[in-house]
Amino acid sequence: MKNSQIVIVDDSPAILLVMKGMMSELGYENVITCSNPASALANIRRSPEKYCAVFTDLNMPDIDGMTLLKELGEMNYRGGVCIISEMENRVIELAAHIARKHKVNLVGNIAKPVYLNELQRMLNKLQQLSLRESKHYEPLSASTLSDYIKQDLIEPYYQPKVNLDSKNVEGIEVLARIVKSGQTNAIAPGQFIPTAIEHGLLNELTQQLLGKVLADFPKLVKEFGEGVKISLNLSPSQLTTDGYTRDFIETIDTQHVDKNNITLEITEEFALEDTEQLETINRLRMRGFGLSLDDFGTGFTNLNQLRTLPFTEVKIDRTLINDIHQDQFNQVVVDTLVNIAGKIDASLIAEGLEEYEDLEYLSKTYKDMNVQGYLICKPKPLDSLLYWHHSWLYNVQ
Repeated sequence: MKNSQIVIVDDSPAILLVMKGMMSELGYENVITCSNPASALANIRRSPEKYCAVFTDLNMPDIDGMTLLKELGEMNYRGGVCIISEMENRVIELAAHIARKHKVNLVGNIAKPVYLNELQRMLNKLQQLSLRESKHYEPLSASTLSDYIKQDLIEPYYQPKVNLDSKNVEGIEVLARIVKSGQTNAIAPGQFIPTAIEHGLLNELTQQLLGKVLADFPKLVKEFGEGVKISLNLSPSQLTTDGYTRDFIETIDTQHVDKNNITLEITEEFALEDTEQLETINRLRMRGFGLSLDDFGTGFTNLNQLRTLPFTEVKIDRTLINDIHQDQFNQVVVDTLVNIAGKIDASLIAEGLEEYEDLEYLSKTYKDMNVQGYLICKPKPLDSLLYWHHSWLYNVQ
């Protein structure tokens, strides 16, 4: 990120000078300053990929910061945006709503006067976003992935969702891995899921994964109880293939597994706008499946869709959980989601939990939330998950 350019937008020359100096002190030299949003937008439009982040004031003459967010969304700007302003909770909610509506990566705000430690914290958040946007795995070829599927190498790894109040495991997410014989390191989904989607292998891959999960199901129920929810990921593209969802349901029926024990996680990476997708979502819910909206908070689903679609679970994106113990922006946005989830009777999952301070904050603030992340347990094969659970029960008693 330090090699990319950062844009600072403010109508105060003093703020621009101070911010640029602080950036330099923190090792960020590629910084341009703009005294108005029009100038910033002109620069970004010429070469949006050059700019990894925009810091902007809200209250400026002619074009304000809210309009800047809208314009950045319309040009499909993928960098991060930080607001330089003291923000009341209602303003944070409005800014987050506008950013989500226009698909902008709004990561937070820092108040004026700007302090070095707060700027560093915000740059760290932007760095995380930059890594996620640019994260690149050497993808498997379609032929290699097809061979691995034929060799039956798709394996389920399990990651528990733990209730903050009871400390019980209330759900388990299934994550696909490719495990080759004689190798200890599994192939991560970032290397094969995009290939599966692009080359039409996702349904076959999901079916192989589902078969192994259903074979493990009796052990999972024995260990975690009859009410445990097992979550599998579905791509929005699979929701437009009626034939696939029919096969999916038939496979579960064949194994006599209660659909109430199965939750389908639908990623927010793509907008849910297609009529067929929405019909399939409703049909799956009517059949008894739980429905989870994955990665909520940074994707495309707006709050109105969250209120109207039949989701039973909402997973809050890790970018809103990381550093929540001291990040007012994240706290306000998560508070909003908690209120909405309560109104639609959906459970909430804080995903990507990695820091003890964030766990402590969530435990004190949201008694009935579930958490998932490396701080609790990494994704594991079934036997390792069962071993972890025995240790977990011993430690929380």
